[in-house]
Amino acid sequence: MSAVAKILIVEDERALALALAAAVRQCGAVSEVAPTAAQARRRLMEAGPFDGMILDIGLPDQNGLDFLAGLPESGRLPTLVVTAHGGIENAIAARRIGVREFFPKPLDFTAFSAALVSLIGEGPAPVGPGDNPSDEGPAFIGAAAAMRPVFQQIAHACASDEPVMIRGGTGTGKTRVAHLIASQSGRQDGPRVRVEANGDLGTALERARGGVLVIEDVLALDAVGQGLIMSRLDAAGAGLPRILATSAADPREAVERGDFRSDLYYRLQVLEVRLPLLRERIEDLPVLTDYFAGQVAPGRRLEASAATLKRLAAHDWPGNLRELRNVVSYAVTAGAGARRLEPAHLPAYLGVGRVAGMSGPGVLPDELCRELSRWAGDRLQSDPPPSYDELSEILEAELIRELLRRFDGKLARMAAEMKANRATLRRKLRME
Repeated sequence: MSAVAKILIVEDERALALALAAAVRQCGAVSEVAPTAAQARRRLMEAGPFDGMILDIGLPDQNGLDFLAGLPESGRLPTLVVTAHGGIENAIAARRIGVREFFPKPLDFTAFSAALVSLIGEGPAPVGPGDNPSDEGPAFIGAAAAMRPVFQQIAHACASDEPVMIRGGTGTGKTRVAHLIASQSGRQDGPRVRVEANGDLGTALERARGGVLVIEDVLALDAVGQGLIMSRLDAAGAGLPRILATSAADPREAVERGDFRSDLYYRLQVLEVRLPLLRERIEDLPVLTDYFAGQVAPGRRLEASAATLKRLAAHDWPGNLRELRNVVSYAVTAGAGARRLEPAHLPAYLGVGRVAGMSGPGVLPDELCRELSRWAGDRLQSDPPPSYDELSEILEAELIRELLRRFDGKLARMAAEMKANRATLRRKLRME
């Protein structure tokens, strides 16, 4: 690399191009800006050599990834992609043609600057030939902030041959992500085998030789199964399958409890994909609802009304994407050919009772309901989950403490005015 690195910025949005140029200057490099793919080609021929490139996908005259793929391999620069089109297909395609990092807009300049420093410091790296991305659909749709790191993690995993730990709550799509990674990896032509943790692991390992093995709920492996995998990994034979493991719980906690071998954990946790809960990406709810409606009733134009979306957004979705798909399927059936999904079409636990924004006697505020649902969901993730009595006792004791504060700590007065038994209150507070 030359004494002062030179970066080509291919970006048609002038304000962002100027901000990117400023970031390049702060890293001690210089830059030139090309607003179109055609001008970028001219810059590469006439104003080179460049040491790296910052590339937008949505260029006015050509898709940025198509532009990069069309360059001769010897002319492809270390590239950082910035784009408003942050779907998983673009992230995978970018990795396939040697893109170093993939940054959705709005740009996280802290992370981008760190990647830029790394790019300038390392200089060009050899890039292999690009492959056409698979025709398999994206693992997820939507553009919630919580999904942006997921797209990057999946892209990293697709470009690698290392084991991957795929984590997420029940119904978040772990198996679907595993199959997407398997279909995009360098072993896409090999056998793909899926096995539950309590299944015939030995047979699965043999059937998946040279391909990909997806182990569902890997933390449920017993000591024999864990030992079998470790022995195969230690043997490191040429036919060893790539392992993609899914888990709803934190494997580190299982290691700390002694339920899961630490050496196996570190062998499987080379790469990680962490899937957010649906409540953490609730802004994607409208497009996800439309997507599932299209799956349930292909060929029909269905949409959810504003009232329906408001009611859905008030729910906490402990079953995540799987629960949403079931709810949409129910609503489509209950709608009996209607063009719009209305609140009356929703299952009983969503379609009646509290409506988002409602208040009044007997109705909890939305914010409290969301926090209560989140709290209950977190508790139910523990192993074993708490009983109903345990949860209700915790909630009731906290309610009594709050009321007691409002009666200046005078339990007798509180019991009299609230028409409650003082001994019962004291017992529930565990004051005896």
